[in-house]
Amino acid sequence: MSELSPFPHGGQLAALARRSGRSAESLLDFSANINPLGMPAAARAALVKAIDDLGHYPDPDCTALRTAIGDHLGVSAECILPGNGAEQLIWWLPRLLEAKRVLVTAPAYVDYQRAAEVWGRPLCSIQLQPDDGFALDLTRLSTQLQVGDLVWLGQPNNPTGRLINPAELKRLIASHPQVDWAIDEAFIDFVSGAESAVGWGLPNLIVIRSMTKFYALAGLRLGYAVLSPSRAAALAQLLPEWSVNSLAAAAGSALLMDPELAAFAQRTRQLIDSERQRLSEALAQIGLQVFDSSANYLLLRLPEAGPDAPDLASRLLHCEGIAVRVCSNYAGLDPSYLRIAVRTGPENRRLLAAMTRLL
Repeated sequence: MSELSPFPHGGQLAALARRSGRSAESLLDFSANINPLGMPAAARAALVKAIDDLGHYPDPDCTALRTAIGDHLGVSAECILPGNGAEQLIWWLPRLLEAKRVLVTAPAYVDYQRAAEVWGRPLCSIQLQPDDGFALDLTRLSTQLQVGDLVWLGQPNNPTGRLINPAELKRLIASHPQVDWAIDEAFIDFVSGAESAVGWGLPNLIVIRSMTKFYALAGLRLGYAVLSPSRAAALAQLLPEWSVNSLAAAAGSALLMDPELAAFAQRTRQLIDSERQRLSEALAQIGLQVFDSSANYLLLRLPEAGPDAPDLASRLLHCEGIAVRVCSNYAGLDPSYLRIAVRTGPENRRLLAAMTRLL
């Protein structure tokens, strides 16, 4: 991997520290889209308590965690399958569904494509256009569908932050029962007023959700799928026996049952909404194209007269100790694109000052 090449994912602090000659602790990370408020107190307390249980194997069925997630979402625990991060479930879905073909948008989260390639599934890519803010045309998508397809859609999309109209999407999924639909809601908890697909009750729909971004638990690796009970049981048979460790299960259960969870979620969304708006306006004033986003991150396009994204990212890292996400390994994006997380006001101002100096 060359000095300026992008990592497959954001948040690679150890490698970034080696590149920059700085300590990982000193870096300000805008490359990973993690809640800047940090871990909820209930999760931290549960982790401390669960340390004493590390001499025992975790519950392979994740009974308490599945119950907590089901109660939180208002669905049966039989429909919940936790995994070692949402990533594990993303990689195994093409195998479970025996997809004849995998449809993805471009750009979209890179591992939809990587998982299809690993399982030898043919890939169909639908290119989104920057001229309309990378919006997805569902009518155009419907014309590409074939029986046996697996369609991956981010809600919101990563890296653009765009949402799909939920009513239109629900109608499209219901009208194509011979197509499987995987909706990645890894960042939907950050979106004020968003409608989740969890409650739609469609048998050909799988919803993937992450507990590592909104609850700042990235190092624990915890996510889950919501799908029909029969498919949940079948997917469980494909996964290793102890995909979810006891610390992750304890933290996930505790925070979902915490009476302070609603207040934590409200504080997070208020912070993200206000800071995203301020950050968007300020970045546009220094000459960057900022794409509309509903999520806790922004996709940016750098002006032609100036450094490209790998160059700017390298300067930010080495000169300022700030990490951003170069997006040239997203299908459909060239080296003029980068993505930044939305963090706290002081952190965002530090990024803006650094980018202003370097641009």
